Amino acid sequence: MPRGSWLGFVFCLAVVTPAVSQGQGQAPPRTLPAYTPPPASPPTAGAPPLGEAPLRDLTPPEFTDLVPPPDPHAAHGNTPGCLTPTVPGHAGFYGTAEYLLFKARTGASDYAIVNSTGGLATAGPIQTLSYAQSSGVRAEGGYRFSAGWDVAFGYTYFLTDGNALTNAGPGQVLLPTLTRPGLTDNATSALASANLNYNLYDMMIGKRFAIDDHFAIRGFAGFRFAQINQRFSTLYNGLDANLAVVNSQSRFNGFGPMIGGEAILNFCRGFHGYARASGGLITGTSHNTLQETNDGGATIYANTQYNVRQVVPVSTIAIGGGWQYRTVSIRAGYEITQWFGLAEPTRFVDDVGQGKINTRSTNLSLEGFFIQFGLTF
Repeated sequence: MPRGSWLGFVFCLAVVTPAVSQGQGQAPPRTLPAYTPPPASPPTAGAPPLGEAPLRDLTPPEFTDLVPPPDPHAAHGNTPGCLTPTVPGHAGFYGTAEYLLFKARTGASDYAIVNSTGGLATAGPIQTLSYAQSSGVRAEGGYRFSAGWDVAFGYTYFLTDGNALTNAGPGQVLLPTLTRPGLTDNATSALASANLNYNLYDMMIGKRFAIDDHFAIRGFAGFRFAQINQRFSTLYNGLDANLAVVNSQSRFNGFGPMIGGEAILNFCRGFHGYARASGGLITGTSHNTLQETNDGGATIYANTQYNVRQVVPVSTIAIGGGWQYRTVSIRAGYEITQWFGLAEPTRFVDDVGQGKINTRSTNLSLEGFFIQFGLTF
């Protein structure tokens, strides 16, 4: 047998012999005890779970500006962010105060004609009285509900007056337009004065709607109580007039429904544009009185009154803009209000028939600027 074969046989015999001995009753080999791992320590707060790597923000730096910031107006309900100052989504009381700089105009404000001829012809300008531009105030207070509804009470006060003086020049004469014909027909001077006292009380219910992030509208309806007093007096002197006075006064008290709407266009950062329009029908009584005297009040030519129940239409439109920071706001704009057929002053038109009168339906308009300060709670 070759030498290499013997060496392989001896090696196989040495390996197989112990295995055969174990199968014939010898003691099994000793086993090692099971390994028990040490108890795990409690996880550290904020640490990632075992086996998981901490998350890292892999957003490229050039895209970080595209991530929207948290909404600072989340506490105001569902109102869009840009409209939150002007259309708050939370409930609460609010109040506004306004300064008004208005000019009032009315019809039937003539008081004399400057006549330059000595015959029967009437040739000359008609002198009229104008109200002065004056200040007024308006206040509103109410409560806004979270669902968009609100209730409000408003008050408007405006007081103005006017004065005018006309003297006849050489070769001229004044023809009074307010006196009874055939009695005081000529004068050399005329001093006219007028006064307007304007009071409005409004009770409104409104509802706001946010159309998108920048535009909202509000509709409202309610009732208005109005007290509007106008007085017009003229003092004539010279020729037929001896301290002759004509006093005309119109007082209107009425109550009726109002309806309107407003729109707000918000440019963010609190700046916004504003438009408002309203109209109504006010039913009430117009009290019109007329008194005429001469000789310093010693001679009475007229003392009468005309009371009429009527429905007076009224309309208002305003446009402007403003700015609001959190709960404080300021708004300014231009406003026009028109009362149709508010007064019915009486005039005598015949020098023979003592009872021949004419009533002139006159309007009243107010227009000018307003500045509003508001506070929301």
